[in-house]
Amino acid sequence: MKKRMRLLLATATGVAVLVGGASLSSASASVSQAAYVAADDITNVSMSGSAYVPADKEIEVGFTFAVANPLGTGTGPAPDAEKVSIASADITPPGKSAKAVTVSYTAPANVADNQPRPTSASGSGKFTITKDDPSGDWTLKIVTSRGTNSFTVKVAGKQGITGASVNPNPVNLVKGQEVKVTVQAAVKDASLVSAKMTSDTTSEYYDLGSLELGTDGYYTGTVYFTDDSAPGEWTLEISANRGGETLKGVGAFTVNAPSGGASKKAKSKVTLGAPAKSKVSKAFKLYGKVYRGSKAYSGKIVEVYFKKKGTTKYKFMGFAKASSTGKYSKAVKQRYDGYWRVKVPATSKTYGSWSSQKFVDVK
Repeated sequence: MKKRMRLLLATATGVAVLVGGASLSSASASVSQAAYVAADDITNVSMSGSAYVPADKEIEVGFTFAVANPLGTGTGPAPDAEKVSIASADITPPGKSAKAVTVSYTAPANVADNQPRPTSASGSGKFTITKDDPSGDWTLKIVTSRGTNSFTVKVAGKQGITGASVNPNPVNLVKGQEVKVTVQAAVKDASLVSAKMTSDTTSEYYDLGSLELGTDGYYTGTVYFTDDSAPGEWTLEISANRGGETLKGVGAFTVNAPSGGASKKAKSKVTLGAPAKSKVSKAFKLYGKVYRGSKAYSGKIVEVYFKKKGTTKYKFMGFAKASSTGKYSKAVKQRYDGYWRVKVPATSKTYGSWSSQKFVDVK
């Protein structure tokens, strides 16, 4: 019986934004003190990390702020009564009790006679978010010797891998042919999304490598199943990264054996290694190993392909020849971000195959 798709773990970060009107500290975060309490001595509050509800751990979110006129206004030494000190700070999630906020602030040194007092001093703070906390508008409160300052922090909910599919499902193998299988995943604001498909009963697997984000908002990759692929239940694993947190999603699909059994063709396999980044038009190396069955595919000539990010077709970029041990390498250059793959051409006795897809960021 076909198993239903299941997602075991999925999360992603959201950008923390302080909302309001005045005292903008950056283009990505606007700040204002809440109307009902306004001491006007804490300004330029800016989140130094993303605020989101994690899936399985506690995260720490930092922020910075400025203290206006920390020694009061005017010139000359400030009496203690005019110096700003921070009494307490906390942050309250919607519908829950306040949580502790750690604040680090040291008042500037006093000034000499007739010297102007500083107009600003910097401070920082941090608080934690757990998997059981709610998303939404959190109220950050900083109490100073002058009064109370309140701000709204938007905390994003648990996001991430929200769906995945294998098409076709089931995968019906065909004797003497390869069956194209497409993987599609919905991942919110993630990076480095990849996929791997593994037989539940054998050690056989297909590594799709980096999935490509399409204009429809889905990450997609393809693989070709040969007629001797293991029949039965398989597992699709989606991996991604978002804000330093690893996202995982796991699903199930079925592979059916070919009518009439598998052909006697040998299976080929090729691995691909590539740098994550490269400079514009500077040569870098693609490398890997080619196999026929479980042995090195000695002297096999493979084909190298590139697809510019945002386009739909791969472009042939040349050949590379494997050594007697099946290893190959090729120096390539590129001006654009994009995806690389290596193909093992089929023969009358050997199936063709594709490597996993590798994305190279060109700077």
